[in-house]
Amino acid sequence: MAGRLVPAFTIALALTLYSPAIACAPIAFSLPDRVQEYQEPEPKTMIFTATAYTWTGNRTTSGTWPSRGTVAVDPLVIPLGTELHIEGYGAAVAADTGGAIQGQRVDLYMDTEHECWQWGRRKVEVRVLE
Repeated sequence: MAGRLVPAFTIALALTLYSPAIACAPIAFSLPDRVQEYQEPEPKTMIFTATAYTWTGNRTTSGTWPSRGTVAVDPLVIPLGTELHIEGYGAAVAADTGGAIQGQRVDLYMDTEHECWQWGRRKVEVRVLE
């Protein structure tokens, strides 16, 4: 039975493809009135609680020495290596973690202890740059 279905299907397909009525039928299509330009997606913005830390003599979790622009994050919220822009701090890279850094918290590296005290603890807007 299967042997008879294959030739019947092949004949039906051939008749459909080579039928003059189908081959000559015009295909209708239209072009859009205007083409939309590609726009970069807006960076993801979140509100975090930001604190500061300074030199500890240890490397970061990612293996680098901390410097201005190094921030500690919860890697479940922001993956390590992510480039960020932090309100009031500037460009940063998520390169470190910390025991107290969980959820929507970020710890910013400062050059001196005095800068850390001046920063204190505050809510900041964190933009993830992709």
